Amino acid sequence: MRIGLKQCAWERSGDGLLLVCDPSRAIELGDPEGQVERLLTVLRDHPGTAGELRAALAADGVEVTPDELADALAALDGLRILCDPDRSADRESAGRDFSNLAFFDLFASLERSDADLLARVRGAHVLQLGAGGLGSNVLQSLAGLGVGRITILDDDVVEPRNLARQFLYREADLGTPKVERAAAWVRAANPAIDVRTVRRWIGGPADLADLLPGVDVVVSGIDQGEHIDAWVNAACVAAGVPHVRGGMTGSQLIYYSVDPGRSACVACRVRAYGDGRGAEATALAPAAVTAQRLSARVPSLNRANGPAAALVGSLVAFEALRYLTGYEPPYVAGAEVLIDIAGGCTQRREAWPRDPACPVCAP
Repeated sequence: MRIGLKQCAWERSGDGLLLVCDPSRAIELGDPEGQVERLLTVLRDHPGTAGELRAALAADGVEVTPDELADALAALDGLRILCDPDRSADRESAGRDFSNLAFFDLFASLERSDADLLARVRGAHVLQLGAGGLGSNVLQSLAGLGVGRITILDDDVVEPRNLARQFLYREADLGTPKVERAAAWVRAANPAIDVRTVRRWIGGPADLADLLPGVDVVVSGIDQGEHIDAWVNAACVAAGVPHVRGGMTGSQLIYYSVDPGRSACVACRVRAYGDGRGAEATALAPAAVTAQRLSARVPSLNRANGPAAALVGSLVAFEALRYLTGYEPPYVAGAEVLIDIAGGCTQRREAWPRDPACPVCAP
């Protein structure tokens, strides 16, 4: 492995260095004797193996042992400023993937390059449940990322009310099945993606079981009955497939994910907090329990407009990308983020307690 430095700039500041690779993040490094700066200069100007780096440092008057160099490189790699030039992608010739590679470069390390992260996306299979407000926005992101295979499930046709927030569709699509038009949009946007469609109404976990083998993550924005989230959760946990869910309730956007075997699941949440339809809610204060019971009497109305659907859709796409690549850990595994669109789109994250007696995910 050759070891080099990502594009960085630094200046001395007293006994240390101020280093910037990511304009949003400045790194302060202690360097009273100037050895760190010499190492950075060698990494920038003469990428090489550990042995070659030691020789270059020695030629510059800096003698280090193999262990000392290994420790220094591990610390710098932990700051995500090192790369292997032989494994890094050439962004300038990457065409449509320029921006994806530039994003992945932020999270690349000696262990995994930007090209490695992109390859994980290209080799992935995502099952998209629902091609409505959330689903249509997520699909646009998945197509831009270049996900290798996408299966789209929906049972609806395009209606006039969809056009304000479901930007895959046009007036000419009215009355046609959403899965057909959504798949056509993805193919036109990125012909390299293998898109498959399933026009199906989900009536229980069994209706998803045949779709899950080989799937890396499920994204759910589906609206098919009051038990749909429980059914998706049960099917995905049984198959060991992570799933990400997004939507809107009243003036709040919400998204969460479940990482089977690692996080609490939807059934854990219901057992702790209730499901809004009178289910037991042991972890809530009495007033909250009453409010939850009363909310079940208020007619459900989808209030998501274009900006709301785009906002939660982008957050769901980010969470799906975390599962597909591991560029960082899932943010809402066994937790939910609530976004108050009537309060400046402020966000709060609430973790779910994992129930050791959960009938769905308990070992």
